[in-house]
Amino acid sequence: MPTTSILGTKRLSQRPINHFSALDDEPARVLLLATASAATISRISGLSARAAKQIITLRSKRRDFTLMDLYGFQGVRLADLEHLRRKSVFPTDEHVVITSVAPAKRRIMSEKPFALRIAFVSPKRTQPILACVRVEWVGASFGVEQRVTAANRRSGYVDVAFDKKRTLPTGPAIFRASLFTENGSQARFRATCVVLPSNPFSLALSPNANFVTGTFSARGVRNGNAFETAISVTLNNGDGASVSVQPQFTWKFWDGGVGGSLVEQGTGNFGGSIAVPPFGTWGGWISFHSPQGSGAFNKYDGKEDMTIEITMSRSNNSAVSGTITCRTMFQFGVNVTQVAFEDFTGQEGVELDAAAAVTRTIYERHDVTFVTDERGIQRARAGPFENITSDSEARDLWEQWSGPNTNDNIDAFVVNQLLIDGKYDGLDGDIPGPTSRDGRSSGTVQNKSGFVDSGGNRRLHVEYLGMLMGHELGHYLGLSHVSNAGNLMLPDSGATDTALTYDQYRTIIRHGWVFIS
Repeated sequence: MPTTSILGTKRLSQRPINHFSALDDEPARVLLLATASAATISRISGLSARAAKQIITLRSKRRDFTLMDLYGFQGVRLADLEHLRRKSVFPTDEHVVITSVAPAKRRIMSEKPFALRIAFVSPKRTQPILACVRVEWVGASFGVEQRVTAANRRSGYVDVAFDKKRTLPTGPAIFRASLFTENGSQARFRATCVVLPSNPFSLALSPNANFVTGTFSARGVRNGNAFETAISVTLNNGDGASVSVQPQFTWKFWDGGVGGSLVEQGTGNFGGSIAVPPFGTWGGWISFHSPQGSGAFNKYDGKEDMTIEITMSRSNNSAVSGTITCRTMFQFGVNVTQVAFEDFTGQEGVELDAAAAVTRTIYERHDVTFVTDERGIQRARAGPFENITSDSEARDLWEQWSGPNTNDNIDAFVVNQLLIDGKYDGLDGDIPGPTSRDGRSSGTVQNKSGFVDSGGNRRLHVEYLGMLMGHELGHYLGLSHVSNAGNLMLPDSGATDTALTYDQYRTIIRHGWVFIS
């Protein structure tokens, strides 16, 4: 019987715990020319000591000098001035610069309060007044705001506090920091920090390369007659001493979570010795190959979730393990059709595309995506369907205009008005919709939900229309109305009602037009 095997393992180069992502902004040294000494100007900008002293002399005569005042300085080239412009804040500038973002006490420990230090440089005439940090991690993102005081401005940094209600689990967290000034300007900085375990040692798993959107699960990718799954392994050391770990590991695919039904298991080896540095991390990569007929292949092919568990042992033989959900990415297709497309202005067409992107985002948060085929029906051929006034008329539209069959796409018709008892902005046929083009239930219809802006231009309510299309597609894919607060399938759902439950996800992926991406 075919079994899952390891395609390969690899040790990953580890970045510093407080600059963990290659996508982070680099910390920078920035000159505040209103106060910097000649030696500091020369050291950071690369200007000669003579040129730096000329700047000090100019500053003593003109407090609000600009870059233009430096042209013609003896021994200063245009390239030097450009370098100075990029490295400096002049007294006349009206913006603030964030120079670094890092934990105030060097590191962040799991489940414990911490502070994130935002260092900045700003001219006296433009002061930051508000600091905001948005946190992104495997859970729900959240934001923390804090006022910037006069003492913060004098010191050149503000510590944004995360109290015991805003602690984080072990693993990487992305911090997007912003400073807002009195005149409305904004500075931004991205930093990724590893949250170290307070326990003080842990093993964490994350997707590598291919991952399922939304829940950030490891993705089983179809490759011919097999599925391949790649994961990253990170050992996190929250102790002040180095930890030795054996390079061998055990892997298991579970159905229903660890302790449920064991699908497959085996062993692997990273090779060589492993030492996780004090308050640091070590990382590796594992790629699994599941051929047709193997237990993992059958689960993936049957649209089932699994859990991967990796277990390693420290040199004292104490075990450490981590898990991650693995699943395939699912996809369906949608024909977005403008009925009487001449009724749509160019701006409305752009915003209809944006609404479809909102719908896609709603579904991708729950590991389902879709592709669109944009279509239109001429006003001269649309007949009464320009304005739908009854359920029967909607069904006539689906019967006459659904298709032709394009990779089994669902037909989503957008009309100028949907006027059925003044109750509905959207309508679908059966729950679930058919996997054929014959009959009077093959599609959805939604009011384009337009308005006229203050400039007299016709616009669309993008967020609401995106939710509305998602709601009607949900019916086609088999979802009924629910009473869960914030759910996409509430009878009177609004623009912010976009949640789906795991049971709803399971229903969606069983529809005949939803396939493994």
